[in-house]
Amino acid sequence: MTISLSDPSPDLGMTATEVDDVALESALARLWRRHRQISLDRISLIESTTADVLRSVVDDNATSQAASAAHKLAGSLGTFGFDEGSRAALEAEHLLRESVIDGRLLAEAVVALRASLNDGFETSTTVTDRASDPEDGSSPDADVLVVSLDPDLIARLTVQAVAIGMSVASRATTPILGDSNTHYSAIIVDEGPITTRIRSDLLASIAMMATKTAVVVLTDRDTFEDRAEFTRAGAAGVIFRSEAPGEIVSFVAESMAKVQSTPSVVLSFNVSAGLEDALHRVLADSDCHLDIRSSGIELWDALEEQGADLVVLGFAGSQLSGPELCRMIRAHPRWHRLPVVVMGGRSQTQLDQSYAAGADDYLNIGISSHDLGVRLQHLLRAWKLAESRNDRDPVTGTWNRTATDRSLNRMLRLASGNKKPFALALVTVDHFDQIRAAEGTAVADAILRRLGAGLVGFFKGDDIAGRWTNDGFAVGIYGASDEEASVRIADVLGALADEGTSTTSDLTHHTFSAGIASAPADGSRLASLERICETALRKASLAEKDVVMSGERLDRHSSDVSTDVVVVEDDDAMADVIEHALGLRQYQFMRFSDGADAATALGQGHVRASVVLLDVGLPSLDGFGVLRVLRNQGILHETRVIMLTARSSEEEILRAIDLGATGHITKPFSIPVLLARLAQTQIGNVA
Repeated sequence: MTISLSDPSPDLGMTATEVDDVALESALARLWRRHRQISLDRISLIESTTADVLRSVVDDNATSQAASAAHKLAGSLGTFGFDEGSRAALEAEHLLRESVIDGRLLAEAVVALRASLNDGFETSTTVTDRASDPEDGSSPDADVLVVSLDPDLIARLTVQAVAIGMSVASRATTPILGDSNTHYSAIIVDEGPITTRIRSDLLASIAMMATKTAVVVLTDRDTFEDRAEFTRAGAAGVIFRSEAPGEIVSFVAESMAKVQSTPSVVLSFNVSAGLEDALHRVLADSDCHLDIRSSGIELWDALEEQGADLVVLGFAGSQLSGPELCRMIRAHPRWHRLPVVVMGGRSQTQLDQSYAAGADDYLNIGISSHDLGVRLQHLLRAWKLAESRNDRDPVTGTWNRTATDRSLNRMLRLASGNKKPFALALVTVDHFDQIRAAEGTAVADAILRRLGAGLVGFFKGDDIAGRWTNDGFAVGIYGASDEEASVRIADVLGALADEGTSTTSDLTHHTFSAGIASAPADGSRLASLERICETALRKASLAEKDVVMSGERLDRHSSDVSTDVVVVEDDDAMADVIEHALGLRQYQFMRFSDGADAATALGQGHVRASVVLLDVGLPSLDGFGVLRVLRNQGILHETRVIMLTARSSEEEILRAIDLGATGHITKPFSIPVLLARLAQTQIGNVA
């Protein structure tokens, strides 16, 4: 058994540089998804400060915080591919640090900063600048329209919406909601500033739009009469205005799912020719694909291969009756929640048997086409909504990513509060994409289900196991260090690899990968632990040992620690990108986010490194202060320092050189350039 901690092997036809480029591009997109909400929060902070400046209400502390946020954005956005955003953030920082702030220029910079997110890795998450929204009801490039006179409410809702992949536009005035050219998927109307005099117009507009758009009303008057008025008009939701923005956006997302039509698959078996014609008629005008199978085995194979959103079964059958097939579906861990309709005669016995088998509905074969269509569409909508709310992964039956993330964070907080260790393991199927391509989706999914079942069966009680990635799972182990977790993970993966996975035609054996990190030793946040695990997955691929390796963590409390690179950076987004790049080159590394901590550890010799990547803007002690400590302690004789900063004036560069820095890289920087600079340095010669 080989338990390697790596991603699947790259295409053998690619050069090492090409593999690195592909891996880095993928990683940057993933890291941007992880950190984009933090970036949006920073933009919202700058916008709020800009509004204060324009109102001549200037608070020095708030201005300083906004300048700091702009500084971090200037460094990180460009690295993620938002070059215009980086330049706009740098301009905003310069303006915010002026003794007299030009509000007009600052507003222009902030508008450009927000608009810049239309470019980069994920254009689907863009935010449409409210100042540029069309006032004539023309079709916008956004999923959700927020109608409000409250800029703070708009900002909070926008941040939450963009974080889950929605694009947002906003207006300060109520548009003509019934305009045929308005194509928003959802509209949030803040009823707070709307007067009683125009409420009738608002209700009429909601009634016109509700047939094709999810309209959610936010109100301060959360009374029975208000709710009755809005829901009678067709509002998909009426929410108290003070509700948390995350809860509002979550409800809007579900409301959009109800309105939006997505392709559905209806599987059918045991139906007569007449009923088959009826199904074709009632589903012809809907976005449904009707798949009629001639045997129970074919129906089962179709479920395994393509899945379904609804199953329609005739009651009588030469091999299996409708109720018998329904029982089989209910007994399957993947399909037991799937809606099933049984159709038969007017017999009370048939009806009772069908419901006893778990059918969601029993329909008489003589039902009108209209009623048949209404009943089937209702079940399809209910299933789609249940799927969106369900915490279970449909392929493996384990918790899905959202539910797993929620539970892991809860466990991590509990462990921290009780001063207990917590271990996170990321477990994957080795070469999963190649398995899927060579052996088919059914075999690949079977291996995943076997791995998921094994992990869930082994880690019970206080532990957590759930789907995390396309090819694997996350495991949270309460009260365990990474060494203890390594032993337990090795045991379960060894047993699974030895047992193999039963498929329809054979017993297959595959290996698995596991990367482990623990709190508080490796970090205090789930994102930090995940990053350590991912690094371990990459590095252990070279080890070829039958062991589970923990992350390449270095104990900074040890009296003698040597590493390749020390990263001193307080911005988590930038640190994530740098550390991922270091992992690609197999460098050992350690990170400090506080300047004083880094100066103490490096200056006193507790930590020794070949290279220090040193940010200038740091808490407690800035980069120049850290560099001065290293020079005074004689550390620069064996350690090279490369300064990282979003400001690159000649004065700053000369100051760094005078203090002993050997290099200077301006943020945002290209990761290949950073790696090339490190390659020029003799790394690994720390005594």
